[in-house]
Amino acid sequence: MSLSARAFVFIVYLLLGLSFIAVPAVLVWEFGPEKALTFATFDSHLFLFFPTLGLVALAAFYLPSCAFVDMYWHHLSFGLLRFLVGLVLIGGAAAHIAFGLSSNPHRSVWDLKPETLAADKSEPAGCGEAGPPCERIALIDGVTNLREVSRRRLGVREFYRSCQAEPLIGSDGTEEVKRFCFASTPLSAAPLLSTDAECCHAQQRYQSTIDQLYLDPAEQSVTGRIHKLLLPGKVFFLFILLAISILLTVRHAGVKRHYPDRIGRIEVGVLVGAAAMIFFPLMSQAYVQSADALFGVQQKGGFRAIVPLMSFLFGAWAMLLLLFSFRQHDQDLELAAKLAGVAASTIAVFKYDILVSIIVRYLGSGADELAVLAVIGLAVVAVIVLLSPLARRAALGTDK
Repeated sequence: MSLSARAFVFIVYLLLGLSFIAVPAVLVWEFGPEKALTFATFDSHLFLFFPTLGLVALAAFYLPSCAFVDMYWHHLSFGLLRFLVGLVLIGGAAAHIAFGLSSNPHRSVWDLKPETLAADKSEPAGCGEAGPPCERIALIDGVTNLREVSRRRLGVREFYRSCQAEPLIGSDGTEEVKRFCFASTPLSAAPLLSTDAECCHAQQRYQSTIDQLYLDPAEQSVTGRIHKLLLPGKVFFLFILLAISILLTVRHAGVKRHYPDRIGRIEVGVLVGAAAMIFFPLMSQAYVQSADALFGVQQKGGFRAIVPLMSFLFGAWAMLLLLFSFRQHDQDLELAAKLAGVAASTIAVFKYDILVSIIVRYLGSGADELAVLAVIGLAVVAVIVLLSPLARRAALGTDK
């Protein structure tokens, strides 16, 4: 495997890794540790996944990426041209999708600078526990209250509101059960409860307040600007992993022929990377559950709209990696792996809501400091073991 191929992949992956760390680092610098943790757990698919498990996936796919770059540069006809064309197409698609996501008119609370959030108050003035009900709560209080409730419960799906009348289902005349509304109600021991109509109005006002403030560039946060700038790199990273999985399946014979001494490490890296990446769709679904509870299920668009499709594609992606990994071994092991995959898929389908609620509690808006530190610690150890030969030999107990 040539030094030039390894150096190229190392530089690209190093830049991607630095971009993964940059956004949460700016978040902590701009908002301070306490508010940064609130925002990072709410949008954990952005601020928690990429600087931890995303880095693990980068380290895990480093050797497979080196193998394919080297193969295209030195072993395939017109390989360099095909490589460059593929890289340009992937980069263009990543930039297009990132631009589409960034152009979504609905923004997050952390897209506004800290001074703007500090100056924002609940409406009308004086509303809350001692006054009349709020038409919408202060922006920072809404997301903070969601975090507090998420830490006490397994998911927040029960706080979804039906904001559109169903013409095929009539009312039986019973009084509607009122529930707590994150967008309108201060959190207390005995908070005021709201009807669906009241909460839907508050959710729309809460979101529209963020969107209107964001229209003024002077109110936008540095974190939001940096995230928008670096978002194409994250999408590019996801496309690269998809391309690698396809190539591992299609060109497995070439990988085995040209790099027989590396095939074992490539397989291990693929499996570790797949295990790390499977948390991205789960944490994305956890974000959607939290966002729907705070902003309302009627406010679709942007990233939230593509999460179901993305989860399906990640399942197909994982199956491609399994096909590569286990076709190298005997038929009994391959059959066992396929049966285990079917069993795991069946469990995931029937218990998916529960699984997402667990992620909300421990890796989403309900995650506490201990959970975040545990993910960071595990990610650091995994990256060191994957990239350091000495650490790898110590972890595996071998001399290889």
